[in-house]
Amino acid sequence: MDLLMQGLVLMVIGMATVFAFLVLLILAMNGSAAFFRKFAHLFPEEEQLPAKAASAMDPVAQIAVALAAIRAKRG
Repeated sequence: MDLLMQGLVLMVIGMATVFAFLVLLILAMNGSAAFFRKFAHLFPEEEQLPAKAASAMDPVAQIAVALAAIRAKRG
């Protein structure tokens, strides 16, 4: 019976530790989200350039480029 109680105590301690870690992780994530929301103007995002050149290429040219890349990779 003593081993069973020790097992239950260890299980409760382990589960409490995991629960506390997850609570701290959630609080840290919410805190960092609030920080970046407040100071978003200091971290501007880079503008994405439209990829018209790749989509304008015909399928045969795309296949040729892929085959050339494979051949260059293999040596």
